Amino acid sequence: MANKSIVMSKLRRLLQLYYQGKSKLFISNYLDLSRNTIDKYLTQLKFLNKPIEELLQLDDIGMEELFVKKPVKAPSQKMKNLHEFFPYMDKQLKKTGVTKSNRYEPTLNETFLISISARKLKSCTLLHR
Repeated sequence: MANKSIVMSKLRRLLQLYYQGKSKLFISNYLDLSRNTIDKYLTQLKFLNKPIEELLQLDDIGMEELFVKKPVKAPSQKMKNLHEFFPYMDKQLKKTGVTKSNRYEPTLNETFLISISARKLKSCTLLHR
């Protein structure tokens, strides 16, 4: 199943088998996991940059924190701007006669004109070189 984490005992066994030098295909068949899942956890293992012996000594909660839980990233400036734009657009769409298409039409036309102007400017600079 997609995006479903595996049981920590299977993860621990996966690490043990990998440490013993078993192939991904063998581990996949033995633990009844897909090779993509095994690749996912082995890739995470490489990025952790910790020895397997140290990881095998962790309890299930410690392994889950390293392999399953994703750190929450702060939203980018683009996302902040987008979230600030939603109330404005919602207010505009509540007005009589305003639809999504006619709300975006001026923006699309401006973008099109800017791109045409940029192409003309680029072709002019190429001719002058």
